[in-house]
Amino acid sequence: MATGKKKKQNGMSYTESFFSGVKKLAEEKKMDEETIIVCLEEAIKSGYEAYDDVGGSKDQKGARKKEYAVEIDRVTGEIIVSTVKKVVLEVVNPDCEVSLEEALKYDPEFVVGDDMYTDVTPTSFELMGRTTSSNIKSLFIQKVLEKEREAITQKCANLADEIISCEVELVEESQFFDVKSNKYRKKRKVFATYDNIEFVLNEGDLLQGDNFKTPTLSGKKETFKAYVIPPKNDVDDEAKITEKGRGKKREVTPRLSRTDDRFLWRLLESEVASIREGVVEIKRVARKPGQRSKVAVYSHDPNVDPVSACVGPGGQIITAVSDELRGEKIDVILWSPDLAEFVANALSPAKANYYPIVIEDDYEKAEKERAEGSKKSRIGKVARVMLKGDQLTLAIGAKGINVALAASLCECRIDIKGDGDEDSDSRRDREFLSGMMSQS
Repeated sequence: MATGKKKKQNGMSYTESFFSGVKKLAEEKKMDEETIIVCLEEAIKSGYEAYDDVGGSKDQKGARKKEYAVEIDRVTGEIIVSTVKKVVLEVVNPDCEVSLEEALKYDPEFVVGDDMYTDVTPTSFELMGRTTSSNIKSLFIQKVLEKEREAITQKCANLADEIISCEVELVEESQFFDVKSNKYRKKRKVFATYDNIEFVLNEGDLLQGDNFKTPTLSGKKETFKAYVIPPKNDVDDEAKITEKGRGKKREVTPRLSRTDDRFLWRLLESEVASIREGVVEIKRVARKPGQRSKVAVYSHDPNVDPVSACVGPGGQIITAVSDELRGEKIDVILWSPDLAEFVANALSPAKANYYPIVIEDDYEKAEKERAEGSKKSRIGKVARVMLKGDQLTLAIGAKGINVALAASLCECRIDIKGDGDEDSDSRRDREFLSGMMSQS
């Protein structure tokens, strides 16, 4: 770079052209202009160091000798490249050290340990040529992309475990053969955006009624609410993974879910004021996404009924939540520290309090797990429930869904038997339940 006045480019001064380019890139990448300038400074510094590694001299260990510093004037856009040398009493390496005696010739305030900067901008640009300039450009693009990924990762970290409202950008469908059902099935993947961040919902994250479509060029984009799944480990935190056998890294799109239990949990928090205020607490949630859910709640204020608070006047609150979940039926259950009482509540709409519920250690299940070779078998609890014949069908539910959700909610096995006063439907349901329990 020759010394002298900066020439105008396309009618604009160098300063105007430089900051215009910085502003345009900052707007495009949704970053502040200072971040863009810092990226450029780091890229030029790395470019000089790479040039020094290739074309410059090295010490006996092969390490780079010179250290560089780059500064861009925030007013004029002028780029200043300097070598950095440490002020010492006795010079061992002249490429990275300068004697105190020599330093004092430039500035009488130098002391041992200070860094002395020497401007090398004019000569270095001339010596490096096009290859290094191209390298600096590539490094700059790389650093801007890194900053962009860091910003997205930080945004995702701030949104984790929360509900967001997204817009559908793209819906992909693929076909696969389901061995279990012996037929071909479709698998969906929905890409959605929020605050310029792209998220993905896999097939397991979508409800059956989520029939999202890729928007047309002129059409309006569909919006929906979803739960932001927190990253599981450091790999997810960095939004990168390593492809096996290739050694390459690619971005991982952060995930959303509408089937996660915590989505229902967060929906209720957003709709019920007493939950947000800490008066009512959600203790547990059990879901069969899109079909049925059970939510156990507890009130810290004896004057507040937690079930009524969640259901709302005329069922308005729970209906709104159910509508967001494509009509998923939601049972709000009163939590109790007494497991027998909790099981009775969880089996709602069945009335399970006619006979006492017996809670025992579940040695049967633990023994079965040990026989199957499980290393994690543990002795849990089993609730022995006796029901009147007309309550058996209600307790079991369609395809056993009610008792399965109740067992999941109470975190115990539920053994239901009829009292013998059964009609044909109740006997059929009891036999179905016995078969289901033998498989569990």
